[in-house]
Amino acid sequence: MDTDLSNHLGAFGSRLDRRRPPLCPELELWLLADDVDLEGACDELAEGEAPPFWAFCWGSGQALARYILDHPERVRDRRIVDLGTGSGIVALAAARAGAREVVALDLDPVSRHAARRNADLNHLEIQTSSKAPAAWDLMLAADVLYETGLREWVLGEARDRGPILLGDPQRTGTPHVDFPELVRIPSHTFPDVDSPQKTVVLYDIPKRPPQNAGARETRNAPDLER
Repeated sequence: MDTDLSNHLGAFGSRLDRRRPPLCPELELWLLADDVDLEGACDELAEGEAPPFWAFCWGSGQALARYILDHPERVRDRRIVDLGTGSGIVALAAARAGAREVVALDLDPVSRHAARRNADLNHLEIQTSSKAPAAWDLMLAADVLYETGLREWVLGEARDRGPILLGDPQRTGTPHVDFPELVRIPSHTFPDVDSPQKTVVLYDIPKRPPQNAGARETRNAPDLER
């Protein structure tokens, strides 16, 4: 058990186990154990308190990681950014698939720490940061459209910095993505606290042409989660 990370579980107890996500069994993560009362823990969260997103392997992250592991040519020898890294599953998949450099982004310092610990667990090298770089060869973004500010940045200014491979579970209330579907992948969160979401859609979002990007206001990336 990783006692350092376990101290940050709050209402979700104090136990993490080394676990292999169902879609990506070649990777191992520090995640909540099966004996945690997930429903009870959610009920006990203090007002305004967020759950430890990094202690779950979310369905969209698993699906995007699986796609990268199956299509290593998408990241091989390229500079990759993983937006809202959470447990780091997508960043780890990119590193395992041969990316030249992987930057895992998250505002939560505990999440960044968890991603590094999970990288060590798998003998992989990644960088972590709270700030998006000015450019990348490919951004990987899983389940980031639920929050308005982040959604606007991903579908707007981020496209001026580089192309994006997006994994979206099509949550109720999130907008339609105006790009062709790449593939649909059955997936669920592990441990499962996201039961209505069982299918993830992947989209290839190209970089915007420079002549269109130049007229737009450049903004900093908003809050990053999961």
